[in-house]
Amino acid sequence: MKQSKLLVTVLLGLLIVGAGGGYYVYHTERQAAIAKKRQTDKALNKKAALKNSQLSRKVNQTTFLNNKNTDEQVTKILNLSHFVGSALVVKDDHVVYNRAFGYANKAKNQRNKVNSKYQILSIQKSMTAVGIMQLVQAGKVKLTDPISKYYPTLKHGRQTTLRQMLDMTTGFRLKSGSKKFLPENQVIDFAAHNVFYYPDKNGINNYSSVNFLLLAGIIRKVTGQSYQHFFTTRFIDKLNLKETGFLIHGQGRNATTGYRALADQTIPNYDQTMPESKAQMANELGTGQVYMSTADLFTVESAILKGQLLSKKNVAILHTRTATGEYGGGVYNMSNGIRSHGLGYGYESSVFLSPDGKTGVVLLSNYYRKAAGSQAAAQKIFTELMKGDIK
Repeated sequence: MKQSKLLVTVLLGLLIVGAGGGYYVYHTERQAAIAKKRQTDKALNKKAALKNSQLSRKVNQTTFLNNKNTDEQVTKILNLSHFVGSALVVKDDHVVYNRAFGYANKAKNQRNKVNSKYQILSIQKSMTAVGIMQLVQAGKVKLTDPISKYYPTLKHGRQTTLRQMLDMTTGFRLKSGSKKFLPENQVIDFAAHNVFYYPDKNGINNYSSVNFLLLAGIIRKVTGQSYQHFFTTRFIDKLNLKETGFLIHGQGRNATTGYRALADQTIPNYDQTMPESKAQMANELGTGQVYMSTADLFTVESAILKGQLLSKKNVAILHTRTATGEYGGGVYNMSNGIRSHGLGYGYESSVFLSPDGKTGVVLLSNYYRKAAGSQAAAQKIFTELMKGDIK
């Protein structure tokens, strides 16, 4: 009997040691694979950044002449960037350029059009910011309000103000959204219960989308309406937008498909699409769940600057640079106007506007490539536009 027990004990010991050894080998190999992938990704990203830098240099070195054809000069810049999407250039409220490039859906042989619809991604933050400022203008909230007034169960960062959230100078971070689809109220609750707070980031420019998700929640709490309803009445209905909506309902006619690119890819090949789940769409509440055409996006951003949605005084208050950067009130505030940029799910969106809202550039793409982004092209066109080299 004792020998049997001893044998069992020995066998169990060998089994445990074997299992432990097997796990150690598996864990070691897995960690090595992860480290190798990170190293490869880092190398590819470095290569992509170099390619994008070289491409941007070519774009910026291109000479514009005010006696040359506008269409030809702008098209040259966009072709240099291998641009896929729709491009709109407006000068003094007159459209001077409106063209589309590449495919909306290559598999269906559908090309992009001037009125194609694209995800605007983080540019939506500029509108959420205006929504908050409309409530300030109506006396319903204050920029100095602490977040704890609207989210009393928050344990940390309770004195963070709405102004800080609008300017991305908070310590709030959300590591990931819900893996399953949630309705608006639950998306907000999920963020409020899972947000992290890093006190060392407080007061420093620190881009984090959860700030605007929580601001969307404040709009909902104060108005008693869904954010979607608020956005629809305050922007879509108010400005009679025909090519704007929420992704969760589908894009309808003139829809586009987002394409995935390899890290160092510059030339579009449309090999892979980049699907987005309903859960991801819901998680982008207030921060990037809206689609628009270039015309609709220009209409909204122009209306904001012209004082059609807020008093000009409150627009100026909203669009105030912080001490740590250009970002303020949902946009980047430059010396010659505003800019906004969005990335995700295969899309890239860029907009530059003059301070009076009458002149600007909108580039919306459904094929973002790290090695061939469209920001340099948008900025170059805007710079030449403001200099007077584009008629």
